[in-house]
Amino acid sequence: MEKNLLFFLDTDDRASPFDIYMGYEAGFDIVIPYPKVTADETEELVQDIIFPGGPQGVKQVSIFIGGSEFDKVTDVLETAKEAMFEPFEASIVVDPQGAYTTASALVSKAEASLSKIREGGLEGKKVTIVAGTGPVGQIAAELCANAGAETLITETWGKVADQLDDIAEEVSERVGTEVEGMVTTNDETKYEAIKDADVILSTGAEGIRTISEDVLEKLDGKPRVICDTNAVPPTGIEGLDPNDDMERINENLYGIGALAIGNLKKKIELTLLEQAKQAGKGIYDHQNAFELAREKVVAVPEITS
Repeated sequence: MEKNLLFFLDTDDRASPFDIYMGYEAGFDIVIPYPKVTADETEELVQDIIFPGGPQGVKQVSIFIGGSEFDKVTDVLETAKEAMFEPFEASIVVDPQGAYTTASALVSKAEASLSKIREGGLEGKKVTIVAGTGPVGQIAAELCANAGAETLITETWGKVADQLDDIAEEVSERVGTEVEGMVTTNDETKYEAIKDADVILSTGAEGIRTISEDVLEKLDGKPRVICDTNAVPPTGIEGLDPNDDMERINENLYGIGALAIGNLKKKIELTLLEQAKQAGKGIYDHQNAFELAREKVVAVPEITS
């Protein structure tokens, strides 16, 4: 009996239970996790995955690549691609620590919400990604910049703030346009970073407050969309509930909380895995994830008052 197998290659010390769960939800019969995977061992590992079933059996095999460090995940992906050749090609889904699917859900929700408040799309808008040096923030910055937004990444945490210029430069190189970085150490500098933004995306770590209500109250009256990916108390943006889905926070602020974003993220990951299982080959990355996000984002009623 043919089985659909998902081999989960994770560069971290443990394979993510979330992604293992999603593999089964997508209909794979068996999900086999491999933690602590390095690029050096990937070629041998991938060829051990694709050869046993022969040219026909490899069509029942998919690979999921995850991990919290972009460079390591990218190296594993590139090595995995080089290890395969016709007719031994398996489908590969790559989603480092959920960054591709989460960022795609985040940006697509913000984009759709701009339209609903009659502010158009992301093109020409100013977007500030607060605490944006992590995987989700970096991919969100790339997606926003590619959509034509003037994009700013901020960071507060000193250890990472030292790397901010390098991160902004790396994102700029990927998108071919300038993405700026700004260190924000207090409410005053946080206000400076968001005061002109049309869209504010908070992508900080779980349980870390990134923007206080005091900062939000200082903003002028232009319509803005604010989004937060942190559902763990205290949430990133004070006053924004994780369940908010285009809720009016005050007269001119419209908010999207972490659970509303997370619900779309799960749909995207599930569909990517299903597509990979059905296709039997191909690479499914952040570009595929964002295309799906734009298709799946749930329209909210237009706000007219």
